[in-house]
Amino acid sequence: MRKTLHVKVKVFGAPSFALESKEITVELDENATTEDLLQSIPVKDLSYLYIVRDGVRLNATSKLNDGDEILIVPPIAGG
Repeated sequence: MRKTLHVKVKVFGAPSFALESKEITVELDENATTEDLLQSIPVKDLSYLYIVRDGVRLNATSKLNDGDEILIVPPIAGG
């Protein structure tokens, strides 16, 4: 039996326009990484976005856990 994990994803800014909702739950294999998560979301060019869990920015190889809440946030510039 294949084990899975469920990750809640909140998408902010322009990338959220490609989704029906700004908050989705994604089902992934138990050894999923941030890169696996990004490949499962129908948003173009996620390479420039910040992927954050518990206030910490994740990299592409960060392992995800069941029940994680992930924020996908575009960088903000100002002046």
